[in-house]
Amino acid sequence: MRQWLLGRTLFQKIALVLILLALGAVILSALLSGSSRFGLLLLALIIGYIAFRKELLWRMRNRLLVSYILFGVVPIFLMAFGLTLTTELLVGQIATQRVRQDLEARVKSVRSAAQNLTLAASNGAKADVLEGIREVVPNLEAVVQVNGDALRLPLDGQFPAAPAWIAPGFSGLFESGEHYFIGANARDKNAQTFAYVPLDRLALASITPGVVSVPEVLRGNVTTIFYFGLSGNSISVDESGVRREIVPAGLAPPRGWWDVPVAGLLAWKVQSSSGTANVFLPLISRPSLLLAGVATGRFASMMLSMLLSVGCFLFILEAVSVFSTLRLSRTITQSVDDLYRGTLQVGQGDFSYQIPVRGRHQLSELASSFNTMTAKIRQLIGEVKKKEKLDAELEIAKEVQEGLFPKSAPKLKTLEMAAICIPGRVVSGDYYDYLRLDDRWTAIALADVSGKGVSAALLMASLQSALHAQLKFNGASSDRTFSTATLMARINQQLYENTPPEKYATFFCSAYDDETGRLIYTNAGHLSPILVRDGKAIRLEGGGTVAGLLPDLEFEQQDVFLRTADLLAIFSDGISEAMDAAQQEFGADRLADVLLSQTGKSLESIIAAVTSTVEKWIHDPEGRDDLTLVLLRKL
Repeated sequence: MRQWLLGRTLFQKIALVLILLALGAVILSALLSGSSRFGLLLLALIIGYIAFRKELLWRMRNRLLVSYILFGVVPIFLMAFGLTLTTELLVGQIATQRVRQDLEARVKSVRSAAQNLTLAASNGAKADVLEGIREVVPNLEAVVQVNGDALRLPLDGQFPAAPAWIAPGFSGLFESGEHYFIGANARDKNAQTFAYVPLDRLALASITPGVVSVPEVLRGNVTTIFYFGLSGNSISVDESGVRREIVPAGLAPPRGWWDVPVAGLLAWKVQSSSGTANVFLPLISRPSLLLAGVATGRFASMMLSMLLSVGCFLFILEAVSVFSTLRLSRTITQSVDDLYRGTLQVGQGDFSYQIPVRGRHQLSELASSFNTMTAKIRQLIGEVKKKEKLDAELEIAKEVQEGLFPKSAPKLKTLEMAAICIPGRVVSGDYYDYLRLDDRWTAIALADVSGKGVSAALLMASLQSALHAQLKFNGASSDRTFSTATLMARINQQLYENTPPEKYATFFCSAYDDETGRLIYTNAGHLSPILVRDGKAIRLEGGGTVAGLLPDLEFEQQDVFLRTADLLAIFSDGISEAMDAAQQEFGADRLADVLLSQTGKSLESIIAAVTSTVEKWIHDPEGRDDLTLVLLRKL
């Protein structure tokens, strides 16, 4: 326990102390009121839930129990609470109606007495007759005026005459000298009677005696505070900052825990010298007093039997529900625990672990799926290892292929060169090269092998070796009879004889004369290079059949003399055929626009601008082709 406490945070320790205080307050109920205990306990539970939420809700079983409480117990509690408050309000309305009826009956009796006294006085009745009529209503006092003479009944009555501010025909409550009365004013042609009954504490106590307690009359300008709660209602009054509770009197003790106080307020209009105002009669009762006699005898026995039957049925239903809930919870938590243990084993690298399949439901299907998944993972691990081996071999092939490309461009007196090749995959099927044949001639080539991946890369290596072999043994000679057309014919024949029938390559083969600026070239099915000259972009003429597709082909040779500041771009279809989201190709025209906008910059800057523009244009980087670009600029 001590070790567990040492591992708790400060906030969790404070929450534990508060929970213990709340539980102690509940046990020692004499120390705090009911509402204080309930509020403190609720606050402690909320803080405890926040502090220990992680520990409480970590296990699936605890989460389910909390869910059942939130979805089952809490709504029942809220409905019970609402039903209790509604019952209290309804019973309070019954109490209010009982008091209202009693007051209205008293007002009616005073009005009847005033009318009877007026009628008797008008007919010349003696004083003893009038006194007899007055005594019919307990505590009734009256002032009878006949032909200008006033008779007070009794002789020591509080009012010598009817107040001037009480209108003829008035009946109801009035206030005089901070005292309240039930009064009535009646008249005819010969007589007038003002009758009244003091509404003091004795009179209030006689209103529905033993059923509803009406302790006093509250003025309308007094602050009245009404409390609702499971333990009943209460009323407090705030007078000049001093709060006091309205205490009932003359009520029988409660018959049980359910017989809680029920409070209410009855508003009534009161006539005074300053006009009409409202007063409030606070009233307090109990359900047992208000509902007494409603169900008695045989009917009460029938009601009790019915309630017991319904209660037993609900208890059995709740027991079945609890049993089913616990069984369902066990099924769920056991399956989740099996899955959790399985994930721990898998996390440790044991993919041969199989979790038990319990029952036939969705969770058991999940367990079966887990076992199937681990089997698939074992299979995938084997495939991943094979793929890793293949990737390692591809990396080696990539390194070998990078060695086939020229490390740097030859330094010529009248021409600068730069190139780049970006593979669409690990290895590329594009190939570019430039070789210095002698002091005057330099061969420049770019080829695009059909297909992608390893097969294209192998054919590219074969093409590189064929080109180097041909240039080494049949390159430029002293008599300057070098021909790109002848070179292309030999490479075509070699590729045709040593590659599968469906394999071929487009090829642009050229040679540059460093003394005259002449570029001779042969285009074997390749894209026409773009020449930027004097602010315009033109395409080099000439074309032919792709290399390696047919035997014994003859190719044409063209030439062009490069001028100072001319920019020649030789490129593969990875640039021109790059697709955007709308399946539109980048095209040679957009490439020409980029070249025109970058003409005065370095060749490396131009290459960077072209590649970045194309990569932004491409919608699907995974499906792009190899991108190769060779730039030549005449100095």
